[in-house]
Amino acid sequence: MVSKLDTVSVIMPAFNVESVIEKSIKETSQSLGDLDITYEIIVVDDGSKDATRKVINSVNNKKIRILSYDQNRGKGFALTMGAINSLSKYVIFLDGDNEINTDLISKYLSGLKHADIVVGSKMHPESVIVTPVMRKFLSLGFNVLVRLMTGINHPDTQVGFKAFRREALVDIMKLVSVRNYAFDVELLTIANLLKMKIALMPIKIESTSMFSIRAIIRMLIDILGITYRLRVKKWYQKNQKKKFPPSYKPIIRW
Repeated sequence: MVSKLDTVSVIMPAFNVESVIEKSIKETSQSLGDLDITYEIIVVDDGSKDATRKVINSVNNKKIRILSYDQNRGKGFALTMGAINSLSKYVIFLDGDNEINTDLISKYLSGLKHADIVVGSKMHPESVIVTPVMRKFLSLGFNVLVRLMTGINHPDTQVGFKAFRREALVDIMKLVSVRNYAFDVELLTIANLLKMKIALMPIKIESTSMFSIRAIIRMLIDILGITYRLRVKKWYQKNQKKKFPPSYKPIIRW
């Protein structure tokens, strides 16, 4: 477990979640407060069109930092902005839609004692998953595709609950270019290439939402881009040891 002297930053991306973001923030703060550690929650409003930003600003908690911008840029971009603005020894990515139970935060932080990254997995035998059958089917198919194209051997890339040692996250983020939902795939592809130790943890999630056709198509195109950079251009391999690698500009930038 982390000590009282260590710091934890939770990066929480939020887009059009006015009805649940306050609950997400309060539950996360409660789970962290119970651990008696120094922490901050960085909520990134990803260009919400509803009252999400207003609700975030109304939360009375000095440990909340708010980042916001007017144009929706994608979950990956929001997480990147949060990571850039965090300074803690440990960093947690946690979706702001209140679908994920925060009771397991302590277990994820404990996992970082022996790992560089802790990843939530719906396939873990201790996970509790309540989602539509079609979403489970699509997730399984997506994971098979990701494994075939990128070679990463992880049973679940898309769960919005991940914890990192800061030094590992910095090395990964230098090579990330995806801004939207396939961000997680690129992140784990890079971690795998850098031979980082990744631990899998259970997840408790309840969701009724479904993926849109538009989102699925965008994810597939982004995965093709990741595979091209990894297997054809070998861009990640050529730049992984550079202290300041050049920014990669995908052919299609959402």
